[in-house]
Amino acid sequence: MSTVIAPRPILKWAGGKQGLAKQLVGLFPDGFRTYYEPFFGGGSVLFTLRPGRAVVGDLNHWLLDTYRAVRDDPAGVARQLDGMANTKAEYERIRAIAPEGRGLVERAAQFIYLNKTCFRGLFRVNKKGRFNVPYGAYDRRYYDPANLEAVAGCLQGVEIRATDFESCLADVQADDFVYLDPPYFKQGGYSDFDRYTPGKFREPDHARLAALCRKLDASGVRWALSNSDTPHVRELFDGFRLTTLTNRRDINLDARSRTISELLITNYA
Repeated sequence: MSTVIAPRPILKWAGGKQGLAKQLVGLFPDGFRTYYEPFFGGGSVLFTLRPGRAVVGDLNHWLLDTYRAVRDDPAGVARQLDGMANTKAEYERIRAIAPEGRGLVERAAQFIYLNKTCFRGLFRVNKKGRFNVPYGAYDRRYYDPANLEAVAGCLQGVEIRATDFESCLADVQADDFVYLDPPYFKQGGYSDFDRYTPGKFREPDHARLAALCRKLDASGVRWALSNSDTPHVRELFDGFRLTTLTNRRDINLDARSRTISELLITNYA
């Protein structure tokens, strides 16, 4: 008899919540109809929560196509991954292939392979939308077949929307719950870790997100939002409940900067 395992992220994602997921879920409301997550990256929170009904979204179409393929055909994705060698030559060959012309399963395997074999698992694209991270030279397995099946099981019944956060939440109701994990507001200095799409999430987008949260609050929708602990973020969400959490950022090159404080902002007690 096969052992059922709890799903874990199949991707490494800058800003991922794997280390915080259990703590976050413990701070979520006890009951709700549908779970919404409009900034879906590594999936740690969804895989920990495992809600009965869920809607997830993002503007990174390649990312969401990967989850669709894993949900609908995990065995096909696994077969593709089994044929990819973890070498620099193979990595550079696969990175050079334009994903747009490939089938859904092939595109998903390409995404997982590149994500787990590139330098530090950093997903970054240039302004043309082309993946441009160098090879990581890590001597390790880049996917777990049993976990791929567990993730596929968790994604059954999850609606996946490749769209902006406002459109993703257009039909949210008062008895639903929303978790928002946008690219964080910069704490200082320059970083290109948040170029998940050809565009970037900038200060006006954070203001637009805060305005949407106030609109949801006025409609009786409960939500929680993660972001950096900065004066500007605190100002944007003034009047809501702010909880300080400690997290690690393993993609940061400076080990001393990997432990950070961040905010969980909620409109419920």
